[in-house]
Amino acid sequence: MVDPRLLSLFTTFNLVFPSQENLQRIYNSILGNHLKKFPTEIQDLTAKITDMTLKLYRQIVELLPRTPVKFHYIFNLRDLSRVYEGLTRSTIDKFTTKESIIRLWRNEALRVFNDRLINEEDRMIVG
Repeated sequence: MVDPRLLSLFTTFNLVFPSQENLQRIYNSILGNHLKKFPTEIQDLTAKITDMTLKLYRQIVELLPRTPVKFHYIFNLRDLSRVYEGLTRSTIDKFTTKESIIRLWRNEALRVFNDRLINEEDRMIVG
């Protein structure tokens, strides 16, 4: 127990993890705004890409917990943001089909998540 007089000298913040609906809204907005100038078939992928990314993230967090051997298996919102950062670097002249955007999403997800995994069994979960 920490003395209340000591605690009064500090500011305490409690941040809760965003709900799935909030994550969906945040990342849909980021990708949707970026893809506004792209063809309609690519714009229509926004919700599906966000669903796939969040599903992959939840699966990784649940199935790959941090252990003494895998102490670097710490996955958080920064990882999700890195995937979306890579997606938002796409340009309309280089990515003209939905297949190219899906391939870009796959490459970004593998770059962010798969590169940190230490064995083939864990890689099968992601890839």
